[in-house]
Amino acid sequence: MIINGRGISPGTAKGKIALCDDYISPLGEMGKDGKIKSGKCENLEFKGKIFAFKGGRGSTVGSYVLLELKENLTSPIAIINEKAELVILTGAIISEIPMIDGIPLNILRNDDEAKIDGKSGILELLGVVQKEVSTVYLFHGDKLLVLLRSNHVSSFQNQYSAISGHIEEGETPEEAGRREVLEETGISDVEIEKMGKPFPVRWENIVFVVHPMLARTKSDKITLNWENREYRWINVDELSRLNTVPRLKEALEELLKS
Repeated sequence: MIINGRGISPGTAKGKIALCDDYISPLGEMGKDGKIKSGKCENLEFKGKIFAFKGGRGSTVGSYVLLELKENLTSPIAIINEKAELVILTGAIISEIPMIDGIPLNILRNDDEAKIDGKSGILELLGVVQKEVSTVYLFHGDKLLVLLRSNHVSSFQNQYSAISGHIEEGETPEEAGRREVLEETGISDVEIEKMGKPFPVRWENIVFVVHPMLARTKSDKITLNWENREYRWINVDELSRLNTVPRLKEALEELLKS
């Protein structure tokens, strides 16, 4: 899978990812042995790996910590941030450590094999594939339809979802959404009101690029197929109390406020 980020510090690297879903202060948290010394990711080894974390914080002296680690051969071979800031950016450049940002951490896993190009901003996840899916948030009046995924589907079993499925070759996201609604619920009178911004979700070695959309129907009669084993018409605020697929509630909130 190829992901386009932003190039920060030039150079290329290939290796395993060390992932920390937190902000890092090089001064005090990045040990000379190539491990995180404290905090949420204590004992995580970044030496010789592509170190992926949210971003930097702390004193600007931390930039020189990266340079010292590079000289001691205990630095990461590359850096990935969600959003670069001055401490890490400067440290990567003066240490000649390839760096990119603009990469969402939720699509990465510890020990993923990856290549990065710090000039172009390209990240390649080796052995990870990308699939496009449509997700339809279907409303009847003020009630939202949620479906409990069965044991027979290939991903996110036994979690609540909106109506979702793969976009087939030659289909638009809206066409795929209408087809999935009919297949999974039997409803044909679907009015698509709004298309949202696509976002990525990771499942094992697959990154699903989800195309969300808001839709309405005049019918509340549901005929389930094999993909789901239960349905509910709920108030939107009930979503937070359900075990759902990743980002279901957040994506809906984005749709409703846009």
